[in-house]
This record gives sequence, C-alpha cells and structure tokens, in this order.
Amino acid sequence: MRIIPEKQKYNLTAASVDSVSEDLKGFLNSLGMQRKNLLAVRIAAEEIMLALREHFGEDTEFTYTKNSFWGKPYVAISVDGEEFNPLEKEADDLFGDHTNALFQSIDSVPLYTYEHGINVITMKFSKKELNPIVKLLFAVIAALLISLIKFILPEGAIDFVRDDVLTPVNNTFIGMMVTVELPLVFFSVTSGILGVGNSSIFGRIGRTMVLYLIRIVFLITAVSGLVIAVLFNLSMGGEERIKLHGGLEMLLGIIPKSLIEPFTSDNPMQIVLMAVVIGCTLVILGDRVKTLSRLNFEANALMIHITDIISKFVPFFIFFVILNLIWSNELHVILSMWKPYLTFTVLLIVIHLFMLAIVSMRESVSFITLFKKILPTFLIGLGTASSTALSGECADCLTKRLGINSRLVEFGHPIGYVIFMPYTAVNFLVCAFYMAHYYKVQVSLLWLVIGVLLCAFVAIATPPVPGGAIAAYTVIFTQLGLPHQAIAIMISTDILFDFLATAFDSTILQLAMVRLADKTGMLDFETLRRPVSLRKGKLK
Repeated sequence: MRIIPEKQKYNLTAASVDSVSEDLKGFLNSLGMQRKNLLAVRIAAEEIMLALREHFGEDTEFTYTKNSFWGKPYVAISVDGEEFNPLEKEADDLFGDHTNALFQSIDSVPLYTYEHGINVITMKFSKKELNPIVKLLFAVIAALLISLIKFILPEGAIDFVRDDVLTPVNNTFIGMMVTVELPLVFFSVTSGILGVGNSSIFGRIGRTMVLYLIRIVFLITAVSGLVIAVLFNLSMGGEERIKLHGGLEMLLGIIPKSLIEPFTSDNPMQIVLMAVVIGCTLVILGDRVKTLSRLNFEANALMIHITDIISKFVPFFIFFVILNLIWSNELHVILSMWKPYLTFTVLLIVIHLFMLAIVSMRESVSFITLFKKILPTFLIGLGTASSTALSGECADCLTKRLGINSRLVEFGHPIGYVIFMPYTAVNFLVCAFYMAHYYKVQVSLLWLVIGVLLCAFVAIATPPVPGGAIAAYTVIFTQLGLPHQAIAIMISTDILFDFLATAFDSTILQLAMVRLADKTGMLDFETLRRPVSLRKGKLK
C-alpha cells in the first residue's frame, strides 16, 4: 500500500484530539495492524496530545503528519515552542524512561526530539507484509524452475553463471551484511551500556530488570552450549596442541592493538570489547559527553534502518543461494538442516518446560494453568514469526492473565522485546556448532567458550528488526572461522528457525516478567493463580 503524505494543522482542543485519534485509527487499519496493538497506539497518541494541551494550552496550534520514510509508515505530532517532552518520566521514577532513543527499534513506541524550536513526537509502524514462509516458498520454487534451463544451455554456460555471477553475488551480499552488522553491534552494545548506566533512562527497578534478563540469556546460552557440543560430537581430543594454540590466538585476538583495528579487522569480539569500554567511559563522563552519547543513539538508529532496508533483498539472495546449490549438486547440505532444526526444537521444549516448572513452583501456581495462560501468545508467535504481531496479545496476557502490574508491563515489555532473546541466542549456537561439525572445522575449548559468549552478546545487541538475525549469522560465523557457504545456507533456512525462536522468546519473557513482578512486589497472585479456559479465552 502506497502512503500518501498528509500534513494537517489543529488547535489542541478536545475535539481536535478526538479527530486526530479517529484519523489515526483509520490509518492503522489500512496498515493491517491488529486490534489490540491499534488500541494501544491510539491511547498513547491521545495521552501525548492531552499532555501537550495541558502544558501549552488548547489555543496552541500543532501539526499532525502522516508519511513514510523508505517504506516505513509513521505519524508525527509537532508543536512550536519551548522544549517540553510529554513522554518524560519523573526524575525519581523507579523504572526509568523507556521512550529514549535506545529503543528506536521498537515499532509504535513514541520518540521525542526537539530541533529548531519544535517539539516532535514520532511513532513509526510496520506495513502488513507477506508471510515469511510464502516468500521462502516463492524463492525456492523460482530457483527450482530456473535451474531447469541447464538442459537447454550450451556446455560450460552453467559453470560460467555459477562461478562468475552467482558466487560473486552471494559473497557481495554476505560482505554487505558483515559491513552493516559490525557497526550495528558496536552502537547497540554502547547504547545498551549508556542506558543501563544512565539513571535518567533506567531507574532502580529498570536497571534491576535489565541485568536480570541479561543473566538469564547468558545462563541459557551457556548450558545449551554444553549440550549442543556433546550432541554434535565437537570433541576436544586429538591434536590438542594445535587446538590450544588456535584457541589462545583467538582469545588474544580479542584485544585490539589500536583504536581503529576493531573496525578494520572484521573481528566481532574486538568490536564488543571496544563497545563495552567506550560505553562505560561515556557513562562515567556523563554530561561532559552528552552530545557524543546522543550521536551514539542516533548512529544506532541509522544502522537499524540500513539493516531493515538490506533485509528486503533477502528473498532474492535465497533464490541465488538455492540455484547455486542445485547447479553445484550440493542441495543435500540444505536437506541436512533437519538435524540442527530438530536439535533446536527439542532443546527449546526441554528448557521451556523446565522454566515453566520453576515459575510454577516458585509462585505456587498450577503448571497447567500457567501453560494455558501463555499458550495464546506462543501460538501467535509460531504462526507469524513477528514480535510486532504478538505485541498486543503478550501485553494483554501479562496484565490480565498473569496479574503483573500494568506499570511494570508498560516498561518491561518493550525492554524485553529489545534485549531478551535467549532462544535466539540458542538458535545461533545450534547453527554455528552444527556447521562446525558439518564442515569439520578444527575447534578447541576456547573456541567453544568464545562461540557461547559471542552468540549471547549478538542476540542481546542485535535489535529485533527484519534482517537482524541474518546479519548476526555473518558476524558469528566469520568470527568462528566457518566458511561463507555455511552463512549462505543459514540465511536461506533462517526463517524456519525464526518461527520457533520468536514464539518461545515471547513466552519466556512472560515467565521472566512473573518472577520480576514477584521480586518487586508488583504481582497479583490471585489473578496469576486463577484458572483459565482456553475455549472461551477468558479467566474462570
């Protein structure tokens, strides 16, 4: 759907607020937004306009804009005058301000800017797109049909197309993803540290929550790494001196020899280390480097948007990869991906059942009741592979079925959406270890440790935007010395893993939020323990 730019001026009266709210409803409906998400956006927009009216007065004029930027629809509300942020939290807020630029990867979260005497609040959205599985099927079918021309082309023509066209295109795309992902990881890690360390962004409970979620990501990734290494027979035996030397070389290679080396050597661990150092330094210096901190947030937003643009070319890349594999008689590599997929599925089910049992025992709630309450969110994630699509259902479940205080949900849901993807980290780990097994890559204990740390860091740092996971594969596989062919295969099959990872990540976030709500005294135990009827979709 083509977005027709519109800009209208109103006064901050009650009638204008209602008029803009109704227009926004129609705009969001045209984008195919789900009802629960649409309602949340309308309420947020109304609260913003009411806050502006209270501050500036109802005679003040504001501008309501509908437009798109590089295919990304957005609305903006702008008011001339003194600086006033209607999204700003109190200085002593226990949570913090989750509307900061740190969370620009979240669709529908309002963002405030003040430039040239104009207050601007922007809300961006996603268009309703084809199901990713449909795109994958189109790419596969097209590759299978085009591959048939080998029977009518002269001898040697297929080799020419494969070696001089398909292979360079594949290598160029992978190189492009590495180029984008490395600065994206750098700015995301730095922004994350700035957020956690800055009391104006995260209050006491907010900081506690972020650190708690990050600990869970590393714990699940580490345990999964041990299991996967055994399952894929990544043995430490044999030429141990060679392996030890290679592992030490990899470990020492994390420390850059100059400030620019991390950005010129394509070493992801150096990038992460440098981001941690710079992020911590910016936090220590505080207001003395306020402009530099702001530039970091803006650079992060820029890299997120570039990744989003590149991701639109992924179906074409999948087409080239599959066509290349068919003509190279290597399609069996993709067919063998059932092994890591089955491993990933079983691992997620086991971990998830364990987490359900832990929360069930700690909160004295029936295991079956808890399972039924998070099931609707899981099914939406499994059917769409979209965190945006299940956002409304997830927030609804957290407050109405799990009994978590709405203030904690308002803050914790978007935070978890950005940084809490433990099963995505396991996804990266399973695929990386399987490819090391398949291509017989020489590994060591240090290689395994770095693999676990890298997968966890990248899962936390990479924003949940289209193409983010695909770019992450290039960074992880390059660091671990896996061949480019392995990267191409994973990009082609990632969507199958993404459906599972999205569904399980959304529900483990709900379980983690229950524990956090209990720890902070923001949990309604009566609502949590009340049985639920799946047939009616309501609490009994």
